[in-house]
Amino acid sequence: MQNYENFSKKINTLFVGKDLRYLPSCQSTNFYALDLVQNDDYFDGTVVLTDCQTAGRGQQGNTWDTEPFQNITTSVIFKPQFLNLKEQFELNIAITLGIYDLLEVFVPNPDLLKIKWSNDLLYDRKKLCGILIQNIISGNTLSKSVVGVGLNINQKSFQYPQATSLSLITGIDYELTILIEKLLINLEKRYLQLKQKKIEFLRQEYYKRLYGFDEEKWFSKEGKSFVGKIVGVDHLGRLQIDVLGDLKAYQFKEIQFLLDKV
Repeated sequence: MQNYENFSKKINTLFVGKDLRYLPSCQSTNFYALDLVQNDDYFDGTVVLTDCQTAGRGQQGNTWDTEPFQNITTSVIFKPQFLNLKEQFELNIAITLGIYDLLEVFVPNPDLLKIKWSNDLLYDRKKLCGILIQNIISGNTLSKSVVGVGLNINQKSFQYPQATSLSLITGIDYELTILIEKLLINLEKRYLQLKQKKIEFLRQEYYKRLYGFDEEKWFSKEGKSFVGKIVGVDHLGRLQIDVLGDLKAYQFKEIQFLLDKV
C-alpha cells in the first residue's frame, strides 16, 4: 500500500493534484470523478487515485487488466473551457504527450515508445498505457473533462500477451508515489501549453511520436487488411490515412492496427 498522507501538499504542481481524493479501492476512478463533477464537488485539477480498481475500462467499454497495488490508476478533472468543440482532440494530444514525457525518461530505448491513436501508448508495439477522456459539453465549449489514465508500472503478468509494464521493460520495481507526482507534473505542463493555445506546436510534438506516422503500416477494416500511411488526425479526432494516394478518415474502432505486421 502506498503512503499518500500529505501527498497533495508536497506535490510540485500549480494546481493538478492539490485536491487529491484517495480511494483504497473503487470500481473506476473515472466513475468516481464523474460523480464529483455531477455533485459539483471538485476543483480544476482534482485527482482521484486508487490502488485497486475493480471495473476499470478504456474507450468504448474496453476492460483494463490491472493488478492491485502494482500500477497507476488515476483520473484528473480539468475545466478546459478555453477549448471549443472542434478542439476536443487537442486535449487528447496534450494528455498523451504528458504521459509520454514521463515514460521516455525511464524506458531504455525511447525510439520504441510510441503513441498509438487514439488512446494508447506502446513500447515495442506492446500496450503500456491506456487513456479514457470523458468530456462534458456546455454550449460550444468543453465544460469539464475527466481524464482517466491506466499506466502499467510493476505488474509482471497480463491476461493479454500484447500488454507490458515499465518493470517488465526495465527490470526495475518502482515507487508509485514518485511516478504519480512526475505524471501529474507532466500532465499539468502539457495542459498549460494547450491553454496557451500552442496547438500547432503540440500537434507537431504528437506526430513525431505517433505510431505509423508517415510510414506504411498494416491495418484492418471489416476483416480486410490493407497498407496505408498515417498523415494526421483531423479536428474530429479521426485518423487520416493515405491509402494508395486516396486520403481516408477513420473513426476509433472503425479500423484496427495490425501490430504483428511490421
